[in-house]
Amino acid sequence: MKPRQSARLHTLELPLQNIPLLIPSAVVAEVINPPLLAAVPFGQPWLRGVIGWRTLAVPVVSFETLIGVEAPERGSESKIVIFYPMSGRRDWEFYGLLVASEPRPQALDGSQTAAGQAELPDTPYIAAGIKLGDKVLAIPDLEAMKKAFYPA
Repeated sequence: MKPRQSARLHTLELPLQNIPLLIPSAVVAEVINPPLLAAVPFGQPWLRGVIGWRTLAVPVVSFETLIGVEAPERGSESKIVIFYPMSGRRDWEFYGLLVASEPRPQALDGSQTAAGQAELPDTPYIAAGIKLGDKVLAIPDLEAMKKAFYPA
Protein backbone atom coordinates (compact mmCIF):
# COMPACT_ATOMS: atom_id res chain seq x y z
CA MET A 1 0.00 0.00 0.00
CA LYS A 2 1.34 3.41 -0.99
CA PRO A 3 1.42 6.23 1.53
CA ARG A 4 -1.30 8.74 0.88
CA GLN A 5 -0.04 11.87 -0.79
CA SER A 6 -1.37 15.15 0.44
CA ALA A 7 -3.50 17.15 -1.94
CA ARG A 8 -1.83 19.96 -3.82
CA LEU A 9 -3.45 23.36 -4.05
CA HIS A 10 -2.65 25.28 -7.22
CA THR A 11 -2.19 28.96 -6.49
CA LEU A 12 -0.77 32.09 -8.06
CA GLU A 13 1.69 34.46 -6.45
CA LEU A 14 0.75 38.02 -7.39
CA PRO A 15 3.77 40.34 -7.19
CA LEU A 16 2.96 43.61 -5.45
CA GLN A 17 5.19 46.41 -4.18
CA ASN A 18 5.28 45.56 -0.46
CA ILE A 19 4.08 41.98 -0.04
CA PRO A 20 3.03 39.45 -2.66
CA LEU A 21 -0.46 37.98 -2.57
CA LEU A 22 -1.29 34.29 -2.82
CA ILE A 23 -4.60 33.36 -4.41
CA PRO A 24 -6.18 30.12 -5.66
CA SER A 25 -5.69 29.72 -9.41
CA ALA A 26 -9.39 28.93 -9.73
CA VAL A 27 -10.45 32.54 -8.99
CA VAL A 28 -8.52 33.90 -12.00
CA ALA A 29 -10.15 34.20 -15.41
CA GLU A 30 -7.15 35.64 -17.27
CA VAL A 31 -3.91 37.62 -16.95
CA ILE A 32 -3.54 40.44 -19.48
CA ASN A 33 -1.20 43.26 -20.43
CA PRO A 34 -2.74 46.48 -19.12
CA PRO A 35 -4.52 48.53 -21.74
CA LEU A 36 -5.28 52.19 -21.23
CA LEU A 37 -7.43 52.63 -18.13
CA ALA A 38 -10.52 54.82 -18.36
CA ALA A 39 -10.84 57.03 -15.28
CA VAL A 40 -13.85 56.71 -13.00
CA PRO A 41 -14.93 60.18 -11.81
CA PHE A 42 -15.47 60.33 -8.04
CA GLY A 43 -14.28 56.71 -7.67
CA GLN A 44 -12.52 55.38 -4.60
CA PRO A 45 -8.73 55.96 -4.54
CA TRP A 46 -8.10 52.22 -4.91
CA LEU A 47 -10.14 52.10 -8.14
CA ARG A 48 -7.48 52.71 -10.79
CA GLY A 49 -9.95 52.78 -13.68
CA VAL A 50 -11.99 50.60 -16.00
CA ILE A 51 -10.93 48.51 -18.99
CA GLY A 52 -12.83 46.87 -21.79
CA TRP A 53 -12.40 43.10 -21.59
CA ARG A 54 -14.40 40.57 -23.63
CA THR A 55 -17.20 43.09 -24.24
CA LEU A 56 -17.41 43.92 -20.51
CA ALA A 57 -16.42 46.99 -18.54
CA VAL A 58 -14.08 45.66 -15.84
CA PRO A 59 -13.00 47.79 -12.86
CA VAL A 60 -9.27 47.61 -12.05
CA VAL A 61 -8.21 47.85 -8.41
CA SER A 62 -4.91 48.63 -6.67
CA PHE A 63 -4.57 46.31 -3.68
CA GLU A 64 -1.77 48.49 -2.32
CA THR A 65 -4.03 51.55 -2.22
CA LEU A 66 -6.85 49.45 -0.72
CA ILE A 67 -4.61 48.55 2.24
CA GLY A 68 -3.35 52.11 2.65
CA VAL A 69 0.03 51.84 0.93
CA GLU A 70 1.04 54.15 -1.89
CA ALA A 71 0.62 52.32 -5.17
CA PRO A 72 3.58 52.18 -7.52
CA GLU A 73 3.34 53.62 -11.00
CA ARG A 74 2.38 51.15 -13.66
CA GLY A 75 5.57 49.72 -15.14
CA SER A 76 6.42 48.03 -18.41
CA GLU A 77 6.08 44.59 -16.77
CA SER A 78 2.75 45.32 -15.04
CA LYS A 79 -0.16 42.96 -15.61
CA ILE A 80 -3.85 42.95 -14.79
CA VAL A 81 -5.20 39.81 -13.18
CA ILE A 82 -8.87 39.41 -14.13
CA PHE A 83 -10.82 37.71 -11.33
CA TYR A 84 -14.07 35.82 -11.70
CA PRO A 85 -17.03 37.53 -9.99
CA MET A 86 -17.10 37.32 -6.19
CA SER A 87 -19.59 35.03 -4.49
CA GLY A 88 -23.12 36.40 -4.57
CA ARG A 89 -22.36 38.80 -7.44
CA ARG A 90 -23.73 38.66 -10.99
CA ASP A 91 -21.91 36.43 -13.46
CA TRP A 92 -20.65 39.40 -15.47
CA GLU A 93 -19.12 41.31 -12.53
CA PHE A 94 -15.47 40.50 -13.15
CA TYR A 95 -12.80 42.75 -11.63
CA GLY A 96 -9.11 43.24 -12.21
CA LEU A 97 -6.14 43.67 -9.90
CA LEU A 98 -3.09 45.59 -11.08
CA VAL A 99 0.13 43.71 -10.26
CA ALA A 100 3.81 44.56 -10.76
CA SER A 101 4.67 41.67 -13.07
CA GLU A 102 3.58 38.26 -14.36
CA PRO A 103 1.98 36.10 -11.62
CA ARG A 104 3.92 32.97 -10.72
CA PRO A 105 2.30 29.58 -10.16
CA GLN A 106 2.83 27.99 -6.75
CA ALA A 107 1.71 24.48 -5.80
CA LEU A 108 1.09 24.15 -2.07
CA ASP A 109 1.28 20.74 -0.45
CA GLY A 110 0.61 21.50 3.20
CA SER A 111 4.28 21.65 4.21
CA GLN A 112 4.30 25.45 4.27
CA THR A 113 4.21 27.29 7.57
CA ALA A 114 1.86 30.06 8.59
CA ALA A 115 3.21 33.59 8.74
CA GLY A 116 2.88 35.43 12.04
CA GLN A 117 0.66 38.50 12.34
CA ALA A 118 3.77 40.67 12.85
CA GLU A 119 4.98 39.63 9.38
CA LEU A 120 1.79 40.84 7.65
CA PRO A 121 0.38 44.31 7.05
CA ASP A 122 -2.26 45.27 9.62
CA THR A 123 -5.35 45.44 7.42
CA PRO A 124 -8.75 43.74 7.31
CA TYR A 125 -8.10 42.87 3.65
CA ILE A 126 -5.52 40.21 4.50
CA ALA A 127 -6.92 37.01 6.00
CA ALA A 128 -3.65 35.19 6.67
CA GLY A 129 -0.19 34.58 5.33
CA ILE A 130 2.17 31.72 4.63
CA LYS A 131 5.90 31.33 4.23
CA LEU A 132 7.39 29.84 1.10
CA GLY A 133 11.04 29.46 1.91
CA ASP A 134 12.12 32.86 3.23
CA LYS A 135 9.28 34.71 1.45
CA VAL A 136 6.03 35.77 3.17
CA LEU A 137 2.90 35.79 1.01
CA ALA A 138 -0.39 37.37 2.09
CA ILE A 139 -3.72 35.67 1.48
CA PRO A 140 -6.36 38.30 0.72
CA ASP A 141 -9.70 38.27 2.50
CA LEU A 142 -12.05 38.20 -0.48
CA GLU A 143 -15.14 38.73 1.69
CA ALA A 144 -13.66 41.92 3.19
CA MET A 145 -12.72 43.06 -0.31
CA LYS A 146 -16.29 42.38 -1.48
CA LYS A 147 -17.64 44.62 1.30
CA ALA A 148 -15.29 47.41 0.19
CA PHE A 149 -16.14 46.99 -3.51
CA TYR A 150 -19.90 46.63 -3.00
CA PRO A 151 -20.92 48.58 0.13
CA ALA A 152 -24.48 47.90 1.25
